[in-house]
Amino acid sequence: MHKIGTQLRAARERALLTQEELAARAEVQPLAISRSETDQVELRYSTIRKVARALGVDSAELLPKE
Repeated sequence: MHKIGTQLRAARERALLTQEELAARAEVQPLAISRSETDQVELRYSTIRKVARALGVDSAELLPKE
C-alpha cells in the first residue's frame, strides 16, 4: 500500500518550500510534515486539506496512488 509521503514531498519540493515553511503556511507542526513525508504517521484528512491548500494543489494530488 502506498502512503502520502511520496506525493507530499514531491508537491512540497515543486513549491520550493522547506518542511518548516510548509508547516507554517498550513498551520501544522513541522514534525507532522516530516513524519508524514517519511510515512511514520498518517495525516488526518482535515490536515491533508490544510497542507494541500498551503501548497496550492487539490488534496487528491496528495492522496496515495494505487
